[in-house]
Amino acid sequence: SQDLNSTLLSAVGHHRVVHTLADTVNVVTDREAEVMDLVRRLARQPDAGMVLLTAMPMAAITGSQYDRIGRLMARELCKPVVDLPGRSLDGDWLDGYMEVLAAVARGMPDPAGPPDPEAVAVVGLLLDRTEADRLGDVLEVRRLIEQGLGLKVAAVWPSNAPVATLSRALLAGTIVALPYGRKAASILASRTGARLVEADLPFGLEASAAFVRVLAEATGRCADRFIAAELERAELAFREVRGRGLEGKRFAVIADPFLAAGLARAAQDVGATVVAALSTHYPFRPVADLPGHEAFRPGLEADLCLTNTRGIEIAIELGLPWMEVGFPSYGTHALATAPILGFRGAVRLAERLWNHLEFLKSWSCPPRTPKIR
Repeated sequence: SQDLNSTLLSAVGHHRVVHTLADTVNVVTDREAEVMDLVRRLARQPDAGMVLLTAMPMAAITGSQYDRIGRLMARELCKPVVDLPGRSLDGDWLDGYMEVLAAVARGMPDPAGPPDPEAVAVVGLLLDRTEADRLGDVLEVRRLIEQGLGLKVAAVWPSNAPVATLSRALLAGTIVALPYGRKAASILASRTGARLVEADLPFGLEASAAFVRVLAEATGRCADRFIAAELERAELAFREVRGRGLEGKRFAVIADPFLAAGLARAAQDVGATVVAALSTHYPFRPVADLPGHEAFRPGLEADLCLTNTRGIEIAIELGLPWMEVGFPSYGTHALATAPILGFRGAVRLAERLWNHLEFLKSWSCPPRTPKIR
């Protein structure tokens, strides 16, 4: 399982993801009444704050107007029902993730309460699951803003929070657009007139410092002391792992383009280098000017391949030791807070890299045990 805490399916039938049972036979018939009934059932669940309605391309071209169904249901149920155009033929999961956030931004209801010019909303984290690693990223990003800049965080998108909490982004005076949610952030800012600040993922020490500096400049705050203290604490930890085996190591990376670029920066933090990076986003594009798809062939020299589950087979075929990171990660889970973003996430990732390399070292050279006679 990708997410041990997933609530998408329910043992008692209160599923949060359902389908209409359309097939190649009935898809050409008028099924609007059935779709509407299904929307009603979902929307009437007590914890449902919004319903997303989408269709596979074969269903979308048969005449059902899903955007009209959404508008009718929203008026009837007094709850947002948002049409999400299906584009599985011209995009991949990363495009879909961005489009879902954009659809939610368009359909998000206005919250109660006055605008707060001092509040910040962060839009565009990757929350591929609700385990303690991704929720740890949410906590760390909030910490960078609240502790580092003294600003209030109105909402983080997404963050496993209900719609009522996410809607507070519309009250924020500043909206931070991260790579996975630039389009959604732009939609929110256009709705409210909030200041829009584009930032890269705070992945690695320098990127985390840059994230805080960009937001500090946009809001007129000073974060120099906070950044200096965080870098000093992290450097103490990094000094240890550099001298104990990480410095000079060569990594290969298989990940989405934003995560891959972050892993390249994180490798530099610990004295290692990334010798090749394969983006899992289609169409393939270079990552940080590193050798890409053409480098992943026999003869690639790397001490460790950082890859998601689907790239493990590539690492095995190339004879590379691997460590699972990124989406999806079926074999690695987080039970305690384990971010990879921010200053604390950088230290946590360095710890994991070092431990993994030490494990591989002991596995390749197991200690001798005395024979029992």
